[in-house]
Amino acid sequence: MAKNTPEVKKLATKIKIKKKNWYKIISPKVFGQREVGEAYLSGPETALGRKLKTNLKDLTGNFKDQNAYVALQVNKVNGSLLNTITVGYELVPSFIKRLVRKNTSRIDDSFNVTTKSGRKVVVKTLAITIHKVQHSVRTQLRKITQEVFLEEIGRTGFETAVVNLANYRIQSILKKRLNKVYPLKDIVIKIMALQEKGLVTEEVVVEEPAPAAEVPEKKEVLSEEQPAEEAA
Repeated sequence: MAKNTPEVKKLATKIKIKKKNWYKIISPKVFGQREVGEAYLSGPETALGRKLKTNLKDLTGNFKDQNAYVALQVNKVNGSLLNTITVGYELVPSFIKRLVRKNTSRIDDSFNVTTKSGRKVVVKTLAITIHKVQHSVRTQLRKITQEVFLEEIGRTGFETAVVNLANYRIQSILKKRLNKVYPLKDIVIKIMALQEKGLVTEEVVVEEPAPAAEVPEKKEVLSEEQPAEEAA
């Protein structure tokens, strides 16, 4: 039969299977260079430019941070380690929904700011007043919010700004300034992310951690075989 011919056998022996290895993904220095996941790859260079999300709680160790995620991007290979940079921050949508109550005003805003180094950043905020307010008050609250971000992000790098969100420094400044216009129930930053062409490629979202008994020995968060999913 044809499958037993010497030609076919000779061709089969030339097929090479690339050996894959596990590579640890490390958080940026501002978040303690912690291990945040693993990638099973034939070569570490294939992970460069890839993006993943990790729960802020896993970076800070603070349980109160479980409603926020930080987006990281692999930018450097260091032996068996994949180093990352911070490229985004966002709150869990279900957490945002729980903040809104009846007889209050929800003030959403979206705007762009520039860091000290000239990097473009998109910011989406949500302010909730203790009672319903007029349009003029909404406008003033949005204006002050943008001014605060222009001041805070304009004088720092992006990663520093994310850290300041994680430790609630920016939120504290916002609330203090905004309360002078009208008392707020809450002020949160829904999204803050870098907007640079070609910065972010494919994305894989790291799911919330499962109970200890269900966590596998090795967890793949970046793979060459499956297309990455876009974040919601």
